[in-house]
Amino acid sequence: MSLDLINDIVNKVKESDFVNNFMEELSNHLANVKEKGENQMSNENNNLNELNEVRKENELYQVVDFSSKGVYLQNMSTNKVFEETNIPQNLKNKIGNDYILRYKNGEYIFEEKLTDDFMNGLIDIQEYQKRNSTK
Repeated sequence: MSLDLINDIVNKVKESDFVNNFMEELSNHLANVKEKGENQMSNENNNLNELNEVRKENELYQVVDFSSKGVYLQNMSTNKVFEETNIPQNLKNKIGNDYILRYKNGEYIFEEKLTDDFMNGLIDIQEYQKRNSTK
């Protein structure tokens, strides 16, 4: 009977260590998740601050390329290129490379006339080569 009592005590100690180890690992895991969440929030805030530095009210932006998340835009005043992920899908469906957008009242507006003028001012590469080869 004393052997059973000792076995019970040993089993309870093992269970207690198991529970303590589990609780410690769980606490470490939760602290790690919290830290990752805080880092992610910090990174998102940094990205937003960076966007606010290049995204200016009433500025013009040229579409440079499309990405899986949004559109690469070039500020036409500063020539800074950045990825803009806050463009509605219906606007993305209307625009293409070299289209001109204006940032106004917190959203992008397609500048159709400016885009047309810009596109009409571009010289086709073959036309350019033809003009330069005859000189």
